[in-house]
Amino acid sequence: MALRLFLLCFLIAIGPVTGYGQAAIPVELNCDGKLDQAAQEFDVGHFYAIPSILGKCLADNEYSDAQKVRAYLILCQVYMILDDPISAGDSYLRLLKADPEFVPTPEEHPIDIVYLSKQYTATPIFTPHIRLGLNGSLYRQIYSLSTEPYASASENPLRVGFQLGVGLDWNYNDNFSLCGEVNLANRGFSRNIVYTGNNDETTIQSNQWWLDFPVYVKYSFGVNEQIRPFVYAGMAVNLLLSASGQFTYTDNKPNGAQIVSEGPPETVTNQQNRLSHSWLVGAGIRYKIGRNFLFADVRYMAGMTNLADVNNIYYQDPGSIDPAQLGNPGYHLADNITRYHYVSDYFKLDNVSVSFGYVKPLYKPRKVKKARTRSVARKVREETKEEGKK
Repeated sequence: MALRLFLLCFLIAIGPVTGYGQAAIPVELNCDGKLDQAAQEFDVGHFYAIPSILGKCLADNEYSDAQKVRAYLILCQVYMILDDPISAGDSYLRLLKADPEFVPTPEEHPIDIVYLSKQYTATPIFTPHIRLGLNGSLYRQIYSLSTEPYASASENPLRVGFQLGVGLDWNYNDNFSLCGEVNLANRGFSRNIVYTGNNDETTIQSNQWWLDFPVYVKYSFGVNEQIRPFVYAGMAVNLLLSASGQFTYTDNKPNGAQIVSEGPPETVTNQQNRLSHSWLVGAGIRYKIGRNFLFADVRYMAGMTNLADVNNIYYQDPGSIDPAQLGNPGYHLADNITRYHYVSDYFKLDNVSVSFGYVKPLYKPRKVKKARTRSVARKVREETKEEGKK
């Protein structure tokens, strides 16, 4: 009896100790749980423990980008409360690396975070893009020349070509950019010429390859998160790589008979100026896909230079002549003169193009030189006034 009483007392004595020891075993939270724990600790004002709660999971890159944004938002507020602006700024930069397009608003975020955000930006300094599309060339006559003694009438149907290229935008801010491109373009023109005195006809299908180097200023603005229109204007240097022409001459006899002269394309690169200049304007729209964009734009590029080489428009390309057959190959009349009765006018070439492309912004989170907080302060004052009226 005494022994049973002793055992009962012993169990009662050690029971609370055993229970306490079991309750004291800590439960290891996963990273999701630690994020929730950090939010709870912040809500009750336990600020000092939060960096250590989140530190390992952030260091081990255990969070998704959305979770990183949430974690660094908590840390930004903690460090601002603890009067540590350097750590708060570092946390906000890390937030922008997780989501470069994060923009806090007074309606959804604490006002101190909105103020802090105005000191930093992730706007891309450089934005590369690629483009591909179709174009149509417009022939503009400056001065008419002819091998025939008769007046003539001409039609210049639109000729379709294509272009592809790459470009790079230097972004001054969210709206203005200085842009440059290198484009390879296939262009040309069509001409149908009828000589009114004898009803003879000459047709030409011109085919040209160009390297274009446009430079322009672009203004972009946002309609919403996904749709961002833009307009631009600038200048271009145009380098002619090669030019050829497919000629046909039709001799219409009074009795209705026809004698048609035609042949393979003739090289006429030497008959045109290799370097020219243009001005250009354009407009387009970008559509956001993830963090990148698809875009479409329409461009008008107007030639400023006479493309006919006035010293060579009558002569054949020296490279296409056998020097053994001619004493001076540089002054051999071209086949387009002798066989097809065609000499180039002085002319300019305009171009209308439609392009589609892909834009990949190179985001760079950084501190701005001058914080833009006036709009935030004004909004806070307006909200304070509204609250006062209520």
